[in-house]
Amino acid sequence: MQSCQDHTTGDFCEICEDGYMPDVANHGRHSCQPCACPLSIILNQTIGNHLASSSPRCAPGFYGNPMVIGDSCKSCDCNGNSDPNHIFNECHNVTGFCQNCWGDTAGANCERCAPGFYGDAISAKNCRECDCASSHCDVHTGECLPESTTVNLCCDECIWHLIGDLRLSNKTLDQVKVSVLNISTGAAANDRLKYYNYTAQRLQTHLHKERHTLQTCYNGEVETSFVVLCIYKCLCCPVLRHMRQLEKKLISTDSRVAPVREVLSRFTNKLSEAQEILQKAANTVQETEDMNKANTVKFQKSEVTSNDPGNVTEYHAAIDGASKGLQEKTEVLPLTDRDLVLRAQDHAEDLQSQADELDDLIIKALVTANVYNNIVQYIEEANITGLTTMDLATRAEDASDGINTQLGFLKTQSENVFKESLSLRSEQFGITHFLVQHCLIILTEEVAEGTLNRSVEVLQTITPIHEKVEEWATNMKHQDYSAAAFDRAVVSAGEAVENLSELVPELLHKLRVVEEKNQVNNVTTNIMRIRESYDMDISCFFNGQSSVQVQPHTNLEDLKTVTTISLFIRVDPDKDPIEDRFIFYLGDRNGRKDYMGLAIKNDNLVYVYNLGEEDVEIPLGSKPVSQWPPVFNLIKVERLGRHGKVFLTVPSQTSTDEQKFIQKGEAFGTDSLFDLDPEDTVFFVGGVPADVRLPPALSLAPFVGCIELASLNNDVISMYNFKQTHKMDVVASTPCPRYKLAFSQSRIASYLFDGTGYALINNMERRGKFGIVTRFDIAVRTVANNGILLLMVNGDNFFLLELKNGFLRLMYDFGFSGGPNVMESNSPKLQINDARYHEVSVIYHYSKKFILLVDKSHVKSMENEKKTLPFSDIYIGGAPSHILLSRPDLSSLVGLKGCVKGFQFQKKDFNLLEEPGTIGISSGCPEEYFMSRKAYFTGESYLGSAAKISPFDSFEGGLNFRTLQPTGLLFYHSEGSEEFTITLENGAVVLNARGTRVKSQKKQYNDGITHFLVASVNNDKYELVVDDKDKHEKKRPTAAPSASTVRNFYFGGSPSSSIKNFTGCISYAYISRQDRDIEPEDFQKYTENVQTSLQDCPVKRPIAALFSKQSKNSAKPKQGLLGLNSDDQEPGETEETPCYLSPRPRATRHAHHYGGTANSRQEFTDIPGSLSKRSHFSLSLKTQSSFGLIFYASDEAEDNFMALFLAHGKLVYTFNLGQQRVKIKSLEKYNDGAWHNVIFIRDGNLGRLVIDGLTVLEDRAQGSNISWHVSSQLYLGGVPPGRAQRNIQRNSAYSFTGCVKNLQLNGQWLSSVSQTFGVTPCFEGLSEPGTYFSEEGGYVVLDDTFNLGLKFELVVEVRPRVASGVLLHVYTAAEEYLTIVVLCSQVMVLVNNGVREFFTQVTPRLGLCDGSWHRITVIRDANVVQLDVDSEVNHVVGPLNPSTKSVRTPVFIGGAPVSLLPEGIATRRAYTGCMRKLTVNESQVSFSKAALVSGAVSVGFCPAA
Repeated sequence: MQSCQDHTTGDFCEICEDGYMPDVANHGRHSCQPCACPLSIILNQTIGNHLASSSPRCAPGFYGNPMVIGDSCKSCDCNGNSDPNHIFNECHNVTGFCQNCWGDTAGANCERCAPGFYGDAISAKNCRECDCASSHCDVHTGECLPESTTVNLCCDECIWHLIGDLRLSNKTLDQVKVSVLNISTGAAANDRLKYYNYTAQRLQTHLHKERHTLQTCYNGEVETSFVVLCIYKCLCCPVLRHMRQLEKKLISTDSRVAPVREVLSRFTNKLSEAQEILQKAANTVQETEDMNKANTVKFQKSEVTSNDPGNVTEYHAAIDGASKGLQEKTEVLPLTDRDLVLRAQDHAEDLQSQADELDDLIIKALVTANVYNNIVQYIEEANITGLTTMDLATRAEDASDGINTQLGFLKTQSENVFKESLSLRSEQFGITHFLVQHCLIILTEEVAEGTLNRSVEVLQTITPIHEKVEEWATNMKHQDYSAAAFDRAVVSAGEAVENLSELVPELLHKLRVVEEKNQVNNVTTNIMRIRESYDMDISCFFNGQSSVQVQPHTNLEDLKTVTTISLFIRVDPDKDPIEDRFIFYLGDRNGRKDYMGLAIKNDNLVYVYNLGEEDVEIPLGSKPVSQWPPVFNLIKVERLGRHGKVFLTVPSQTSTDEQKFIQKGEAFGTDSLFDLDPEDTVFFVGGVPADVRLPPALSLAPFVGCIELASLNNDVISMYNFKQTHKMDVVASTPCPRYKLAFSQSRIASYLFDGTGYALINNMERRGKFGIVTRFDIAVRTVANNGILLLMVNGDNFFLLELKNGFLRLMYDFGFSGGPNVMESNSPKLQINDARYHEVSVIYHYSKKFILLVDKSHVKSMENEKKTLPFSDIYIGGAPSHILLSRPDLSSLVGLKGCVKGFQFQKKDFNLLEEPGTIGISSGCPEEYFMSRKAYFTGESYLGSAAKISPFDSFEGGLNFRTLQPTGLLFYHSEGSEEFTITLENGAVVLNARGTRVKSQKKQYNDGITHFLVASVNNDKYELVVDDKDKHEKKRPTAAPSASTVRNFYFGGSPSSSIKNFTGCISYAYISRQDRDIEPEDFQKYTENVQTSLQDCPVKRPIAALFSKQSKNSAKPKQGLLGLNSDDQEPGETEETPCYLSPRPRATRHAHHYGGTANSRQEFTDIPGSLSKRSHFSLSLKTQSSFGLIFYASDEAEDNFMALFLAHGKLVYTFNLGQQRVKIKSLEKYNDGAWHNVIFIRDGNLGRLVIDGLTVLEDRAQGSNISWHVSSQLYLGGVPPGRAQRNIQRNSAYSFTGCVKNLQLNGQWLSSVSQTFGVTPCFEGLSEPGTYFSEEGGYVVLDDTFNLGLKFELVVEVRPRVASGVLLHVYTAAEEYLTIVVLCSQVMVLVNNGVREFFTQVTPRLGLCDGSWHRITVIRDANVVQLDVDSEVNHVVGPLNPSTKSVRTPVFIGGAPVSLLPEGIATRRAYTGCMRKLTVNESQVSFSKAALVSGAVSVGFCPAA
């Protein structure tokens, strides 16, 4: 036996001593390491998690008894709730009980909240103190418990101990598992021993043979034992020695296999990384070449503008030389190492930087040159202007002697002429002469006082106008007028007024508006439109006898729930002592029913309203009227349901401070709606005529002073938009001037756009010239998603800056060979609909490059072919309809809803209100305009916030709702297991508080009409009132009052309720909060917004039965062709019969399906800033795809990125850190069609991938201070075309096919989905081939290879799940269209060929909603359309339009944007159901190759019937 070392033993030192075990190092070297188990000997080394032999116990952070057979040291398990300051005493070193629980936790493993606290100590770690008098509460819910429940707490203690024992049992099972594995290892050793026994038996047999031979050889003279010994020495020992050497070599070889495999694996990874580096090098070479070319071009530019051409030539020569050298180096660059590539890239970036600096210098030089040229030009123009001015001054001096003499004569003559002409019109148009007389008298005075020659021209021009007006009035008296006569009159008037164009441009503009709008033989209607446009900020003076009846803009239905009126009032207590006086009245002509008004009583401003029972009077006693300053004061009265308020704002005369006063009141009873009858409703200001009867509370003397109306429910109103006046004399009683900047809200000069008006600046170059650098600047504030900002059109050329889905978008075409250029991105820098002002600048540089700036920061730029701007006029905030319909690119645009603070062209300001082309905008920017009082919910959405409320004890809440769905959650609040809900159940409204249900009697509130409900709770009862008529209540059970704390509440749904979310609109909601007065909820401020739109509500009342009095096909231009009723038809409602198949197939809750197209995806906005430092994403995934992109985020240039994708069925998580890349790939495949929970974390340079809570993989990049951020959107399921290609392998850069649910970032749900493309709910059950259009809405735009022109044949099979929807829509810019709709189990084809509409329809015998497939064929040949549904045929022959041409237009399948559908179409909702086998002219249509798949459309499969 040899002298073995290093704790080895055996004949050949091939085994370890007792207490040691073999260990193979990374390089194959053997060593014997101490066993981590109880030993019979004392060791002098630290073993695993044990301390040294002097202290045979577990190390800090571990527990157990290593000196006991079968025991070992295990890690302390305190669920992350132990005090980090006691890391050496975390748990007991033998029992493992945690000794320093913190965060208000307790238990053997800190697994529950401490006594007196409740919550989740393990996952959420949110233990909170019990808010109970007894300090005892449920450890999970926080529900208060009586003192007697201490026994239950003990039971809880037992339960927690039991749970701890179960956990110890689990750990024991793990140890048993290890023991079994050890037994398996022993079994392998036993097999080896059996092999040795077998070998020994063979050797024994061989020895017997050899012994017999030797005995024969020695004739038996040698003893057997000697022979055996000889044989053993001669034969056995060498064999055994050789066997042991072979065994040792075998062990050594086995130990070296793993390191070799690991080295091979690392080598394979290095090869992969090398391949990526080579690819990057090739890309860098290409980028370097591109930069070199760009630099060469830029230096060539500088040659044109440089002051020293010789130097520029030298630069070009140097660049050419450098280019050759660079070209030579780039040829060998792919062969160089990575460092050389990086240095080349850095050098290229330096070149780019220098080129940009040179470009900036060139721009500055050009701008400077233009400035000097402009200065010279301005000086020359100033000289000419000076000479002209001197000449005019001389002429004015000559004429000044006769001005005074003729001034009085001209004034009197002008007044007489206008009074005479307007008196003739008064018989037809009532009191219209008041406005015209007032305005034109003022104009005449100003002109007469200005110059004598102009006064004579005015007098000469008035004469033909007077004659035309007399002729017009005479014809109208005898009803002898026609559209042609009206046209001639307007043309004649226009010719007469053209001489006054420099003096009264507004009058000329109004006449042109009348001329444009004269499309029907109805003069009165057009004149009323002109009158409604007079929303002027001009006050009226009331003398104590006069009054004005105003025509409000707002639909009276909109005043039911909320009524707000703002006005300015000026009184002068020194001149007119304050007495009880009437101010305004809105209500019934006879003073009955509902009404509201304002008056002065007992020196107080008093707001009065009545909702059907008793008067409510709210006096504002804090500021008596006699103490008001003699200036305009702002008054606002507001009513929300039963609750009323009056506001007073008094401007300061010495500073910018304002005094504000408020008083509130409340109506008695349960009535909350302001019901007005349109036939008898009047709105009087200042006083009322004798035939109008006021209610007693407002029967006071008429007002003395000045009043100016401001708004009615945020709609601008004016007293000059009147129905009639009474005893108003504007000559004797001059209106009071108002200083519009007296109030803070008006000091910022801004313009309000309501979505219908626009500003037009003609001949922009009158203020500034187009130059080498042309600039447009506009400051915008809005919350709208879409709207026009700037638009210029000239023939086929156009320029558009718009807001689309909240982001800035630039599109323009100046005759480019490649068509329009589009500059758009979802970068957060381009999103400006956040209710704040943003300065947007567009710079056109050198006639070939557009630069976009937002808030003075460069955001994006784009180059194009060199073209000058071919425009002279510009529209702001909108445009006329004929301009928008002139080309398809503009037909879907809408006007801006928001404020514009200023517009500049070439840094020159324009006053938009003074531009003659401006229509429908006003000054000011009220804050109320940016509050969101309305919300639209899709069935998957909800709004959430928090407030200090107590709905179970004392509560009042109200809201408007409108829906077509019979079931949905309107309001939700919970406290532990107790819920407070307001829901729709089968069309009825239900209030549920702690299990007590109050239900409305009516069950048809899902009729598409707006309804108002009020739910209230007091000490005695629960009460529910709907529309003031449907009233129900229940006695409140006795219960302990709950504490008033800050609680979450939800509108439209909730993240946790089992009740189906609401689909429809909620508006003007309010709840009684204990930290503020009742006021309408501003949904814009809610902290949780899950897929909720705060724009207009698309829910409409079901349209009357279509074609009830017409044949099945018609080519006659009848009213109601598209579903509209004529005036003499009684509107009815259609009851849609539900289809056999449910509109919502069974689907996994909160899960979505992706795939079918290469770019199926959801886009998320509102990325938190913390994402750049650390992110913790989690989701659940189910797929059978081998490849595909699951998640992607990057910056705009995709230099920084993060991705999760599938490659060969394995999950890959990757992100970059500078030039380094972290890449983690799972070992197993997860495309097994089962749900898997995936967590991917980035913490600085560390990446971690956790799958199903068991597999944890991580990787780290070197360096930790490298900047990393993403500024674009987050993409789930896929990316837009062209994105992610540079960072993800090609076969994984497209959408995966599968489902994702529960996407969270840092523990919070991601809910800010901005856009959806080809994503549907994750349906369960069987599927079949086809394309499914989900109930959430969506459509497909076919690629341009399919054209539905004047001649085509279309075949498709459909299986609807909803009775009505748009199957197909095609339109052209000339307002021609073809639409196929499914309507109440019939198919209809609507066509407009430019002459008029015509249609045909087929109603199959078995209907369309029976759950079976139906084949539809549409054949068109010019004006002939044939429709075939399941072999039932019908056709129509329409009017022939010889000028119609077949043009290629977009084809929408399954729906279309609402703005593109014909007005009055019977249904605008998208098709819901499955579609397959679509062919056009016998060519199969593949939806996977469509130009666009928008919304909830699943391409490739349908839920089976």
